[in-house]
Amino acid sequence: MTLLNDLNVLIVDRSDYAGFDLRNAFVKAGANTHVVSNFASATKLLTNKKIDAVLVEFSTDPDTVMFCKMASELAVPCVFTCEPPPRYAAARKDKPQVVAAIQTILADHLEETA
Repeated sequence: MTLLNDLNVLIVDRSDYAGFDLRNAFVKAGANTHVVSNFASATKLLTNKKIDAVLVEFSTDPDTVMFCKMASELAVPCVFTCEPPPRYAAARKDKPQVVAAIQTILADHLEETA
């Protein structure tokens, strides 16, 4: 049962760390998901498509700050990715911990709403 059919997620994966694994987790849950590797592409998608949330690697560099400010002005929340707390990170050791955390959270959500 997929419950995220109306969710449009944009993943900005500048370090090529976990973008496509995150995308797969959201797609499996029914979300419409895009992955880009830079803020120029992310800005184009954000201004030309319906985007409900952006996942971006946490950073205080000027490019990230400017992008998040622009997203905020468009009323699109930015969710920062970083190493998650141990309760979620322990799920899988063979992939980036943020992917394991997102998969666990989505699975828990889908179970609760089933």
